[in-house]
Amino acid sequence: MRLAKSKYYDANYLAKIVNIQHFENHPNPEVTRLKLAPIGGYRVVVDINSKPGFYVYFPTLSQINPDFLRYASLFRDTTLNANPEKKGFFEKNGKVTAIKLKGQVSEGFLIEFEIFNNWLIDSVNKTVEPIEDEEFDCVEDENKTFWVNKKYIVPTQIHHSNIGGRQREKKPKGISKLVDGQFRFHYDTTLIKKCPYVISPNDILSITEKWHGTSGISAYVLCHTRGNWKFKQKLIAFIAKILGNNVNDLDYDYIYSSRSVIKNEFANPGKGFYECDVWAEADKVVRNKLTKGMTLYYEIVGYLPTGAYIQKDYDYGCVPPTEGETYTHDKHFRVMVYRITLTDPDGNVHEFSAKEVQQWCKNNGLHPVVEMYYGYAKDLYPDIPQDEHWCDNFLARLANDKSFAMEQPSPECRNNVPHEGLVLKTEKMRSEAWKLKCFAFLQGELKDETANIEDNA
Repeated sequence: MRLAKSKYYDANYLAKIVNIQHFENHPNPEVTRLKLAPIGGYRVVVDINSKPGFYVYFPTLSQINPDFLRYASLFRDTTLNANPEKKGFFEKNGKVTAIKLKGQVSEGFLIEFEIFNNWLIDSVNKTVEPIEDEEFDCVEDENKTFWVNKKYIVPTQIHHSNIGGRQREKKPKGISKLVDGQFRFHYDTTLIKKCPYVISPNDILSITEKWHGTSGISAYVLCHTRGNWKFKQKLIAFIAKILGNNVNDLDYDYIYSSRSVIKNEFANPGKGFYECDVWAEADKVVRNKLTKGMTLYYEIVGYLPTGAYIQKDYDYGCVPPTEGETYTHDKHFRVMVYRITLTDPDGNVHEFSAKEVQQWCKNNGLHPVVEMYYGYAKDLYPDIPQDEHWCDNFLARLANDKSFAMEQPSPECRNNVPHEGLVLKTEKMRSEAWKLKCFAFLQGELKDETANIEDNA
């Protein structure tokens, strides 16, 4: 038996084994019954009697297996607990929340590894050894796998059979049109607090606003042109070999998708969860700007063609379309480009720098994400000493910097809604980005039980 990562895991919601040897005092000296457990860039408030040792950390907005919560008697509803005399603080949905305790933010849930291991013994009569910093979301036991935690998704009625969960394992009809290595989905953006030491003082840093919408991708890449049947393709190749001809069945074609689902008619016909294809509308805005091999990654914000919000209350200066009105870019919705790549015929990828993305968008009449800072990281806060604590101090300062609208209302929205946060990129690692979310936004996510368009698309 071993701890493992599921096939479609999200790095931001993995559980983690941590070895905590040192705790921090609560910032309020009058609080004597609580202390802080540091986990990367996070702090979890724990009881003053918590002892050094191995723990399992569950991140905010993850969902813990109810069997474990029942075993550990962690439900608020005591009738759900193995020991009905014990009362926990988890609701029935098992969602991990972020809270303030005596003025200190506590992000995530921490429990002794011994309790977790005892649950495994009780469940499958086997045990595991704790490995510091090991991340996982499931347990593999021989030919069986059961989940431990996962990203919390608001329960909702799924209207379209081609979306959601592990259905992605089933290859959609017509998908063989794609050429290996030509089209790529966007990588998951990691929370910077999971890995605070990726940024150093001498890095050239780009900081952009993070907007709350739904991800879209538009590409103009090499595709198969002679149909989707493998037999047909093999037959063509066989005839070409006999005749001594070099038959090329490749040509450039347009592909568009959501964060993880190709939306072209050949792949996923239909309108999707919201009974409208907002990704097709966004693709119309950018398609004629694409050159051979180019892929654009962007955020779609504002309103859907139906008049509903793409993300509840986040208008970003847009207005809902009225009945019979043409759905219009910049009026009803906006497309904000945050990443551009060029893929050559051999599958080699050139990543645009942050400055190149900004300039290309301006040259082509498209909106780049709003850039709030570009320069050396050390120059943003020159008073912070460049010692072993620089990363921690830098992120702590940035997380509460009002000039970046942190913990402030979204500067782009008419509605009074929390700013989502920031995206950080360095020029030395242009293919990676990290996000820093506002606590006020995170609290809104925790309270809101509205279905998220990205989670259900």
